[in-house]
Amino acid sequence: MQKKTETKTNRSIWDNTVLWAILSVLLSILIWIYYGNNFGTEMTRTFYGVEVTYVGRDAMRDSQSLIISNEETTSVTLKLSGSRRDIARLTSEDLKAVVNLSTVTSPGYRAMAYTISYPSAVNSSTIREESKQPQTVGLQISKLSSRLVDVVGHFAGTVAEGYAIDAAGMTFDPAYIALSGPEEELDQIKAASVIVDRDNVSSSFSAAANYKLVDENGEVLSFDDVTTDVDSVSVTVPVNVTKEVALDVSLIYGGGASETNVAKTIEPASIVIAGDAATINGINTIYLATIDLSDYLTYPRTELPIILPNETENLSGVSTAAVELTFSGLETAYFVVSNLDYTNLAEGYEADVMDLTLGVTVRAPADVLASIESNNIRAVADLTDITATSRAPVTVYVDGYPEAGAVGDYVLYVRVAPTTAAEDAEAAG
Repeated sequence: MQKKTETKTNRSIWDNTVLWAILSVLLSILIWIYYGNNFGTEMTRTFYGVEVTYVGRDAMRDSQSLIISNEETTSVTLKLSGSRRDIARLTSEDLKAVVNLSTVTSPGYRAMAYTISYPSAVNSSTIREESKQPQTVGLQISKLSSRLVDVVGHFAGTVAEGYAIDAAGMTFDPAYIALSGPEEELDQIKAASVIVDRDNVSSSFSAAANYKLVDENGEVLSFDDVTTDVDSVSVTVPVNVTKEVALDVSLIYGGGASETNVAKTIEPASIVIAGDAATINGINTIYLATIDLSDYLTYPRTELPIILPNETENLSGVSTAAVELTFSGLETAYFVVSNLDYTNLAEGYEADVMDLTLGVTVRAPADVLASIESNNIRAVADLTDITATSRAPVTVYVDGYPEAGAVGDYVLYVRVAPTTAAEDAEAAG
């Protein structure tokens, strides 16, 4: 009896018309809210930082040799309207501003229009583009160019004591870098610079090194559109031995001057040179010049060039040395010499000195000079290879006074002609 009562009660609930009506209304409200939120209500939203992308960039480079050298805008702002369901699903990362480069055929500035690309899950036909900021994308289109630049190097490390880097001898493999990019950017690039940094170096070495592109002032340049054929180079750095060597002049004593009465002053007295060990070990002195003392009454302070031996480098930063010679214990006197002669006359010729006298300056210690007379002095012209009347160089002899000598260069006019017998033989022949 109790079971029948429960069944009757359950049936009465499902058969209740009022309850069904309430459920129907609630379901309708839910459906209306869902549809309104997802389909029926429109929504407007602004998307910031939408990326600009390009179609046909590689084709433009390959077929037209053109590239984008400057992009004024890399992202845009979009205001879009559509169903709440579609708009709410979008993010700035889902959208792209697409520029078609297929119409670009020459270099120059372009203001290019773009289209909006939507994700495949969104029905783009239901979305309205309310605004775009900016309306166009500014591009600089440049001609693609190529060229080679030298690889240059600089050592920025340290060397062990007694060694030096041979900067001029640094070599690179490859020695050139091939560049490709906008012509106006390549024009700014002077070289590919390698900086080698290694400490306490005592022997030559090779290493792989990266490089940076630099301008004519050595300033580093960075261009996104410039490409290179290699990313690094092999650099070989020669390391030389260093040595301090003396500077000197070679003196030819004469004109009454000898090592006892000539003093040399040389500034600097020495320099530091670098080179291969086998070369450097054999060098102890660098001679600046050979000076014939018979040519000079005085030798004031004179700058002479420092000529380095082959395959060596001057590390001292000076290219000349000041040389001064000081004479002591010597005096000079002027003599008029009439003892004139000649030597080394060619066979078949005769000669005659045309000068009657020759003025000569003699240098010697004072006591020696006081005893010299003009008749102690001979002037002898050297006629080697002279076969016609001409000026001939002269050697001056101060006979009997080895401490004395003539100072300066002298010549005599000498008549030279074939002998009479030689002329008669030539005429008869």
